[in-house]
Amino acid sequence: MALTSKSKMALAGAGIFLAGLMVGAVGTALVAKYHIAPLARMDRPGAAGFFMDRLSMALKLDDEQRRGILPIVEETLGRVGQARIPCLQAEDQAVTAGAARIREQLRPEQQSRFDEFLAKTKERRRKIFGY
Repeated sequence: MALTSKSKMALAGAGIFLAGLMVGAVGTALVAKYHIAPLARMDRPGAAGFFMDRLSMALKLDDEQRRGILPIVEETLGRVGQARIPCLQAEDQAVTAGAARIREQLRPEQQSRFDEFLAKTKERRRKIFGY
């Protein structure tokens, strides 16, 4: 059975579509692997472990260097965390005041959704900053 011109065009279109689909899937997988996955892994080893992994890869640190640098990284991140506390507290106060003003503008059914939105935002913030 010979293919007609119309059939050839349909097959070519389907081939182009499938090729685009494959390129999109591979591109999405690469973005996830190199840009999103490192952020997800940060929760497992903690901030210091995550930072040490990245530092070790970038600088090709040996075991002795990693053992020497890890306490410095942990101390530094601890000091950074302590320095953030007053800023985070001030941010909490500003968000609470702003949320009260926003709540005044909302209908009752929107207020409950707004409370859920604020709770999710606060939880994400707690995961990021540990506060």
